[in-house]
Amino acid sequence: QGLIKVAFCLIVETHYIEFAAMAADKKKKEDKKKSGGTPAATGASKSSSTATAIAPGAVVVLLRGFAFLVVFIAGHTLATAGEVSDDKTPISIWGRMIFFFLAQGTAMEFFQLLMMQVARFALREGRPFGAEYTPEERATNDPTIPWPNKDFLPEDLQQFISKKGQPFYLNHVPGRRRFKDACMRFGSAMGTVLTVWCICRWMDHRTLADIGLTLDSKFWFEAFVGLLVGATVVGFIFATQVAAGWIKIINFFEVFDSSENFGLCILWDVIFHINVAIMEELPVRGWMLYNLTEAIRNSFGFSFFVAFSMAMLCQSSFFVLLHLPSPGGSDFASMLNIFIGGTVAGINVLVMQGRLGLVMGWHFAWNITMGNVFGLSTSGIPISATFISVAPHPEKKDRHGGVFGPEGGFVAPFAYLLTVVLVVLLFRLPTFSSATPGSYYASMVTAPTTLASGATALSSAAAAAAAASGSAEL
Repeated sequence: QGLIKVAFCLIVETHYIEFAAMAADKKKKEDKKKSGGTPAATGASKSSSTATAIAPGAVVVLLRGFAFLVVFIAGHTLATAGEVSDDKTPISIWGRMIFFFLAQGTAMEFFQLLMMQVARFALREGRPFGAEYTPEERATNDPTIPWPNKDFLPEDLQQFISKKGQPFYLNHVPGRRRFKDACMRFGSAMGTVLTVWCICRWMDHRTLADIGLTLDSKFWFEAFVGLLVGATVVGFIFATQVAAGWIKIINFFEVFDSSENFGLCILWDVIFHINVAIMEELPVRGWMLYNLTEAIRNSFGFSFFVAFSMAMLCQSSFFVLLHLPSPGGSDFASMLNIFIGGTVAGINVLVMQGRLGLVMGWHFAWNITMGNVFGLSTSGIPISATFISVAPHPEKKDRHGGVFGPEGGFVAPFAYLLTVVLVVLLFRLPTFSSATPGSYYASMVTAPTTLASGATALSSAAAAAAAASGSAEL
């Protein structure tokens, strides 16, 4: 508890330092503007400005790294203390969930910060080492990009091009910005994989393969099928919206910054969305869904399917929370569709008996096809290039989803239903008759329930000991 408190204080302190540095920088710019930004004043403050910019940023990165280490050391200490105690009581689901959120939050933030420095260095920006994001790095749309080209717009849409803001709702940024996003998502995925691996090994005594990340030939085949299913379903969304007149095709192979390379821009988004699939599916549909199902089943004695359904509702709700900060993510239609999408992803995992290959492939194909093949908004994520460029109708936001994209529109629930139909037709509903590598749900269905207060399933050794002593009611 003490280590966790220290970690929490460090997290708060690092954000305080970051905000203080941002406020100081803002005040400096305002003072410079008031003084007229004379060369003498600028030259006198240049060296001190660089020094003050480096110091707070470096301190923030170091403190976040220290907070990351403290949280993981605390988790390992708790897990080890449980193993060496006399009763060897396993850590409850609540304790593991608290560690899960703390560890993933600190790890993702730390590795994301490191990868942001790598991206800045690769782009040769010459910015000082630090944690502060520039306005360009925080923006979801670059208003300096001249889009759309009026010559490509249909006549019925040309009247909206002069409207202020984003009349066509789409977010566009340069490819170099998407390169930064890809690097930071890679850092987030690193933190996610490390967190899930540690909690599985230290507290759950499982491997990543046990929660579905088998990485065998079957995994890759199912991931490929997931790619096909995801692309097919998004193609259905795109065709429906075009046929209904909600979006108009205006161009092909478009790069929004004409000075950049189309292939490289697409590559950055491919890397970005691969890491998104990893950092959302592994912890949410992998670790969280399995452990909540197990905890509910063991704590309340529900059948597997009741426990799984309750866990699926929990992880779907958490999935909605993840998307709330996205542009348009707080709209009711967006939240409802994301909840349905999380539920469908959980059903996909159930059909695959716990293996994550299909759902990861489906998630990646959904995002990359929607954003970079058909040019639609994917949860408000900006793009720098697309194979097909479209213009959503400004007056049909409720149909096509607006800035959040089709996930906030009318067709999304039908697309999710189509996903389930295709997956069931391809793989059929599981029988859970026997366990296969990575098929933990099969063993959970056939395993007896226990009303013990602990959240983890009985190991085979514990079950054998309980049966021998007759002290446990199975």
